[in-house]
Amino acid sequence: MKNREPKYYFDNQLNPPKAFFEWCYYNLPTYEWSNKNETIIASERKHCYVTKKRLAKNSNLTFFDKKKTFMIVLSTSKRIEIQTYIISSEFVDGKQHFDHRLVNLERFSEDKHIKVSNNYSCYKFGFVATTGMFNYDWPDLYSNEWEDRLSKISELRYIELWHLDTEYIKTIYKYRKEIEFAQRIKANKLAIDIGEHRANIDMRVITKNWLKKHKQFLSNSSRGLEDVRLKEAIEERGGKMILGVEKYLSVNDLHLVPKGIGIVKFQNYLIKQEAYFRYYEDYISMLVDLKVPLTKSTLLPKNIDEAHDKAVGVLNSMKREVVRKGYKARAEALGKVETTFGDYSFILPKTADDLVKEGQVLHHCVGGSQYIDGHAEGETTIVFIRKKEAITDPFYTMEFKNKKIAQIRGKHNESATPEVKEAAEKWVHLINKNKLEKIGGKIK
Repeated sequence: MKNREPKYYFDNQLNPPKAFFEWCYYNLPTYEWSNKNETIIASERKHCYVTKKRLAKNSNLTFFDKKKTFMIVLSTSKRIEIQTYIISSEFVDGKQHFDHRLVNLERFSEDKHIKVSNNYSCYKFGFVATTGMFNYDWPDLYSNEWEDRLSKISELRYIELWHLDTEYIKTIYKYRKEIEFAQRIKANKLAIDIGEHRANIDMRVITKNWLKKHKQFLSNSSRGLEDVRLKEAIEERGGKMILGVEKYLSVNDLHLVPKGIGIVKFQNYLIKQEAYFRYYEDYISMLVDLKVPLTKSTLLPKNIDEAHDKAVGVLNSMKREVVRKGYKARAEALGKVETTFGDYSFILPKTADDLVKEGQVLHHCVGGSQYIDGHAEGETTIVFIRKKEAITDPFYTMEFKNKKIAQIRGKHNESATPEVKEAAEKWVHLINKNKLEKIGGKIK
């Protein structure tokens, strides 16, 4: 693509259909004035809202009404454009008139992403603001089945599109070849991570050569960049990655693996025990707190759940009185935050044993000293999320810290369902709305 002036792109834009502008006009309100003798209808078009006013001698029938922004996505086999228009509405002698102006234009073509703007015939690269002091609305997007057109006729037609919106187009277009390669070898998680530009994705690493190098490892799997890094890090240590360990171990955990334990043996141990490294790490931290010698038998117990629960019990018995007082004070003060949203109730632990039981039933590490002490001292807040009809049965456990959700975990560290997350967000909104960050200790 040659270097061109900004105006060129406006002069050669794709033309929206007439139906787009009719839809824009429909979404701007109109007026109707009437009295016993006369009725003035400002527009014969259909409008989403019509304001009816009394017609009088002093009625103002000539005025500028408002402007609103609208967006449309257009595509051909060689070009994708996202066009943003400002549509203005004014009335002259009781008749409504519209003016439309293309202000921002994004163009994807020939491997380039161009952004240009038109500010009253002042053309430049980059965008002009379409929201401001008197207009807070983001552009309304026209539904012209543009997603279907992108998937069938545009340069994105060779990849399987998902959860597509205008923000994702730029990422998907830029990395469409990498996404296509990942989808072709059925590395679907990696393809999604690239397309949604996840935080753990570094596209400086994921090149065509990188994809080819790791094709066999990524093919027909849900593995991604972090799993490749884990594999390479294990190999750098002279070991071999055991497939399946990526579920329990990350590359950032490797430096915490106890010395004296072979990396292959440790991987097999986590897989056999179905133990997440964070759970294992919590167990080791308790051994350190209890001053238990770290030998092969204590580092790799035959049953990690039993060893973890035993360590929790011993540690709790040592700290029970101090912790009991802390829990009593927090439970009394935090009673205000116990409530129900929809099918889910939010309950506060009353004793350290409540956390121990929660961890045992759900097989996660909330029963460890880190959380028991943290809740008692107000450094964090543990909340039990229960089904309303089974309020005594452990279901999900939430950690609330720094006025937001730190994590929500179910059985075996299972992630929360969308319904549980929605209820939890409502609970957080209630807490922050009522400024309950300091109640008998701290909610952090």
